[in-house]
Amino acid sequence: MKRPSRSGFTLIELMVVIAIIAVLIGLLVPAVQKVREAAARTRCTNNLKQIGLALHLYHDANQQFPPGYVDGNTNPASTPDNDVGPGWGWASFVLPFLEQDNVYSRINFKQGVGIGANAQISQQPLTIYQCPSDPYQQAFPVYDSSFTNPIATVAHSNYVGCNGWEECFNNAGGGALGGGADGLSGGLGTSGDGLFYRNSQNRIANVTDGLSNTIFVGERSGNHSPSTWTGAVTGGRCPAWMANIPPAPYSPPPGPPYDNADWGEALVLAHCNATHLPSADFPIFDPDTFYSMHTPGGANFLFGDGSVHFLTTSINPNTYQALGTIAGGEVADDW
Repeated sequence: MKRPSRSGFTLIELMVVIAIIAVLIGLLVPAVQKVREAAARTRCTNNLKQIGLALHLYHDANQQFPPGYVDGNTNPASTPDNDVGPGWGWASFVLPFLEQDNVYSRINFKQGVGIGANAQISQQPLTIYQCPSDPYQQAFPVYDSSFTNPIATVAHSNYVGCNGWEECFNNAGGGALGGGADGLSGGLGTSGDGLFYRNSQNRIANVTDGLSNTIFVGERSGNHSPSTWTGAVTGGRCPAWMANIPPAPYSPPPGPPYDNADWGEALVLAHCNATHLPSADFPIFDPDTFYSMHTPGGANFLFGDGSVHFLTTSINPNTYQALGTIAGGEVADDW
């Protein structure tokens, strides 16, 4: 007698099919993630290239690059805990050269960041200043030294100006003061300066190390510490999210991030030296360094000639420190 033909799968066949599908998904998901990260890294690179062009257009129009941030504290030897405002930073001054005239025209540059008439515009998110690899893009509160109530809320940014190799607190006014250099040897004074610091007025002629050998702007991710395109919030503090294990972005005080907080200059500036390599160390207690969410470890950096380079955590430490200054006289040719 002829046996009736069966329809459907046996349990074993179904399990084999499921296993094959699981293997294919396992192979596909990492590939999709890599493609997404590559696309995000490309967009981040393009953001920095546009910022580089804007900086040079600003230089053409004003015969100098924008200040790191503007403040009534004009004493180069004074640390930023003595700042008086208004605090608007380099990224706010180049807005007209990034087709952001509508944002620029709404800012009252004589009034402080995040307060009064500037409260609303200071929270405006700008895609050009956001790396798509970073999920932490919302506006954030800035606390003063009492860490009780926010004094301002400002928009997030992923790009901060290079202050030099000395920690930003000790180089806020240019002419690095020493004392916060993590025991490193190297030139202090103007040889330790980056392009940006409080009330800086640097021109291309001041970049004697060469535009192609000098970092202008780099990345900082929101899991590391908060950054903003607006400026240095006067009296505000910049917490170090990575002082928490695990990092706790946007966490309110108190806690280790606030115990290790820098002043408002760290919201728009960062330093790079031989002990603070890009995206290195965890936990890290310095909010004013460069970090990113890109893989493998490292970050994108805009150089003075408009080029963008991904510097890894394995970069030669002395080279990295040399790239952070505009007139240190170092030779950096192994990056």
